[in-house]
Amino acid sequence: MASRSTLLCLVGALVLGTGLACSRSAKKAEPVASLSTSPRAAAEFAQLREAWDARTLDRQAAADFIARHPRDGAVPLAKIYLAFAMMDSGQLVHADGVLGALGDLPPGATRDLATVARARSLRLHGAPQSALDSLRPLVGKVIDDADREVFLEELALSAIAAHTDYEALAYLDAWLRGVGEDDKERVKPKIGQILDTLPRPVLEQTYQTMRARGVASGYGPDTQKLVAERLARIAVQTNDAALARWLVEQSGVSAAQTGGDAGLELGELAASRRGLATVTGRTVGLLLPTRDRELRDEAADVVRGMSWALDLPRMAAREAGARLITRDDGIDVAGTRAAMEELAGEGATIIVAGFDRASADRAVSWSEESGVAVLLLAAPSTSKMPRNSAVVLGERTEREIAMLADALVRRGVETAALIADASDDEAAAGSLEGRDQRLTLLPPVRCDVPLAQAGKTRFPVDAWWRGGARGWLVSGPSSCARDLLHDVGASLTTRRTSSPPTVALTLESGIPLNEAPRGVTVLSASAGIVPVLAATPEEARDDEVRGFMERFGVRPSYWTALGHDAGALAKAALAPLPADTTTDPKAVVERRALVQTGLLATRVRLWTSDDRGIGEGRVLPRSLRLVTWERDKK
Repeated sequence: MASRSTLLCLVGALVLGTGLACSRSAKKAEPVASLSTSPRAAAEFAQLREAWDARTLDRQAAADFIARHPRDGAVPLAKIYLAFAMMDSGQLVHADGVLGALGDLPPGATRDLATVARARSLRLHGAPQSALDSLRPLVGKVIDDADREVFLEELALSAIAAHTDYEALAYLDAWLRGVGEDDKERVKPKIGQILDTLPRPVLEQTYQTMRARGVASGYGPDTQKLVAERLARIAVQTNDAALARWLVEQSGVSAAQTGGDAGLELGELAASRRGLATVTGRTVGLLLPTRDRELRDEAADVVRGMSWALDLPRMAAREAGARLITRDDGIDVAGTRAAMEELAGEGATIIVAGFDRASADRAVSWSEESGVAVLLLAAPSTSKMPRNSAVVLGERTEREIAMLADALVRRGVETAALIADASDDEAAAGSLEGRDQRLTLLPPVRCDVPLAQAGKTRFPVDAWWRGGARGWLVSGPSSCARDLLHDVGASLTTRRTSSPPTVALTLESGIPLNEAPRGVTVLSASAGIVPVLAATPEEARDDEVRGFMERFGVRPSYWTALGHDAGALAKAALAPLPADTTTDPKAVVERRALVQTGLLATRVRLWTSDDRGIGEGRVLPRSLRLVTWERDKK
């Protein structure tokens, strides 16, 4: 890479248009101009030159001029124009032929422009360093406005292609400062497009130099503005709050002035808490999937369970109590990362996230990178299982479906219909293929299948009966199981069966005992207190469950129980932390490590497991059981 003094020297030469800026003067041959030898040719070439200056040169016009005046003195320059036009249209081989036909040119502007054309050909052929080496001697020599702009553009592009990025920035700055005020607005977008190709570290370091040294940095204010706007776009596109804060601080002006079109978003990003290392008392973060309509009910259940376990809001009123903060989960990796960084910046040392496999995958990746403890409500992909920071509380659907499939087979069911909530459920059921069991699953139907006709069942129960189904397997919310059971129960009024149909439910699908239709056998996956079969507080056998139902007016669902377990584990792990806020890096690391240790060592009563703490592999151990019941037909 060229030294800083060399770059400044090059910039001076480019702006001043002098060949004496960087080296000693030497006796050189007198330049020779390419002039037409007849008035008619001169008039025609004047039109070519005007089109070249206006950057509207027509390739055919240049070719026609050469054909009409093959011996004219302006033909070499016309051939160079033609070569540029051919390269612009992708005809590199034809352009090389035209340049090769030029032969040796005498010193002067025509030869210099031919050197620029040959350099462009070298770059396009994959030899940018050779192109750059051939252009450097022209610094300060190309005087004509149109030719100089072509030269500076090629100089910058060759420098970028040769990975001499800092040198390229100097050339871009010289280009921008060398054009007239009327041309700046046309040139700025072109320079902006080239800046988009430069690495972020180069832009950051250069901008820091620009702000620290001012005019002495060698860069003009227009270039500084373009570099700042490019960094602003990078910050917004990558949700990089740290870069946004740094950029606004370096600029010394408002985010709106710094970021240009991205100024508003830059200001919001800079004002956020993303990327800040903070621990505030005993703070728990919760990432809610509010943009996902299908998961909103589950999110509400998790909040109730966590509130119960953390004793909120009563505990929040006490100085030593836990604090719960929430953010909306994103729909992609960038959104999830931004939300989790916000929670960590607000002081959370434990974050609860991952309502489905996709969001769990995103959350575990961030946790493992950041070191912040994350409790996952759904099991991530096998390849994403945590190693250092995250903990899996959710159950792997494949285990539940395999257990329920075996149970259906034991009850004599050979064909069953699958009702699934998401593609993850369908994939889990697909894992049954190849197992040594006699159950055939019909093509899956989604829980959200619309009602086809008023007065009819929502699910295709009649078609399932005709397909041989005598069992149903539901992997979805309890509302899905409730609707399916209603439709199956309704079909029994017009159908005789030798044995009652059997409906198998995952943990999430569990319903109270009184919601099962008569004449249907229900097989339900069970773990801990799930499913709660009581419909009223009085029916609940567990004192804690009874208290929850009395307070909230609903029975705990599987998601409620998961929220309870996340809250109970978090509360115990956070208990040793002081109630103050710290941003000291060492203290933040120490407190996060204390919480990590506490999570693995904590022993509390849980609702989704008979175990009392996290097991090996950072996964909550859970023994799955089967609950079977059939309401009396009377």
